[in-house]
Parts: sequence; structure tokens; C-alpha cells
Amino acid sequence: MERAIPTDAPEDEARTGSIERSVAIDGPTASGKSAVGRALARRLAYGFLDTGLMYRACTLAVLESPVDPADEDAVAELVRGLDLDVQWPDPETPRVVIAGVDVSDRLREPEIEATVSLISRVPAVRDELVRRQRAFAERSPIVMAGRDIGTRVLTEARTKLFLDASLEVRAARRLAEEQAAGRASDLGRVSDETDRRDQLDSTGHRAIRPEQAAPDAVVIVTDDLGVAGVVARAVVAFVRANAAGGGSGASGAGSSTASAASRCRSRCASPAASRSSTPTASPSMAGS
Repeated sequence: MERAIPTDAPEDEARTGSIERSVAIDGPTASGKSAVGRALARRLAYGFLDTGLMYRACTLAVLESPVDPADEDAVAELVRGLDLDVQWPDPETPRVVIAGVDVSDRLREPEIEATVSLISRVPAVRDELVRRQRAFAERSPIVMAGRDIGTRVLTEARTKLFLDASLEVRAARRLAEEQAAGRASDLGRVSDETDRRDQLDSTGHRAIRPEQAAPDAVVIVTDDLGVAGVVARAVVAFVRANAAGGGSGASGAGSSTASAASRCRSRCASPAASRSSTPTASPSMAGS
């Protein structure tokens, strides 16, 4: 059965409490955001959303329309009127739907990969999708991953994580993803494309600067860590953040957060966060 997100508009206090209990995950491409986000959502019994899927869906809509991707005004108008929805038949695996059609399996197509940075740089596109992303978190606590979640989308979230990794490791992860999808590629090309994506993300008027964490984010370097290692550190951050702030927010927010934190404590170890000087690619983090 599909996991429904409540549609009734809650009071302001409840909406704020829901965002506070959410988890924001940021970082550059292939740093592990999606893999870690899904695993952490499972621990917390939260839904998970990779916001990049929404930008990819908008890119698909533009590419299948007469709109020139370089025409920012036309792109923004299309996105504002786009019938775009995210559904959760599985809390860890959201499905992206445009005009009633599930397009999730198309969002990694090469043409979308090559164009998504251009679309996501448009300020009005970001404004519209940030509004929609916040609406998801206002209705139900969520683990949300992207480029500006902690710095713009869910600034009130108590738990903010910033995942980082070297270009070498991130390119190896992206290559593993492409090979798993049956796409011919090589490390040199993928490394160049990953570096290009970083440059596009951090320049121009998009100005996300994905290499910069929110001031209150916990930074986790994932080069030598598998998903389980990163999630263990993320759980520590969640428990600590909500132990300090779990009593604030909407009525019932504290008990809900305490329950999630209790689940984390019972399932996870609490290793201290660490950095490694010997980066290695972790295929399990591919696609993140």
C-alpha cells in the first residue's frame, strides 16, 4: 500500500515541528547522499526524498516540450505550471510522477544528465521546487537529500548532515553506477563530468556552492566509509540534536522525535566521527 503523506493543512506550529524533526543531507554529487538517506530513513521510519529527482523531472519536461532549455523565463513558466508529484509506495524509494505518468525510470537518461544543471540553475525553478519540497516536510518528517537542503530548504531542521568525498572517489562511484545501468563509460570521462557538475553547481546565479555546509551541519567525509559507517555517524548526530531540541516544536513533536531517536539507539552503534587519509571507492555508495 502506498505510504500516504497527509494532505490536510496542519497548524503553523505542527508544520514547524515536522520540519524540525526532519533530516537535511547535503553534499556534492556522488558523496553518498542518496544511499545514506535511504538507509537513515529506514532507521527512523521516515520517508526519503532525493530532491535531485525533482530537478531531473523538470528537465525531462523541458526536453519533451518546445521550450528552449536556455530560455530561463520559458523554463520557469513551464515548471511553475508543471503537474509534478512525488509518491511513496515505498518510504525509501519515492516515485516521481508528471501528469499522472511515473517517469522515475527515465530520470538517469544521458540527455537529462547533460541538461539538469542548466535547468536547476534557474532561480525561479529553484524557488518553485523549494516551495514544494518544504511542503513535503511540513506534512510529515522526512529525510531529504540535495545541494541546499540545510542552507535553504529545511533551515529549521535540527539534524543537518554534510557528506563529502574526494573527486577521485566520487567519480569511481558514479562510474560504478553507470556500469551497473549498462552504460558504457570510463573513469576519465566520468571524472571530467563530475568536476564539470561541481563547477556548474558552484558558479553563476545558481550559487548553491555544494562544497559549503550549513554552519550547524555535521560534516562526514565518506571516502573510506560504506553506507553503514556513515549512517552510524548520522544516527549519533540525530540523537544528539534531538536530545538537545526534542522538547520544542509542535505538540507531540518531542515524543515522536524521542521515539525515532530510541529506535536509532537500539539499532546502531555510536562510533566517533573520523576522517581518513586513504580514500577508497565504495560501490555501495554509487548513485548518491
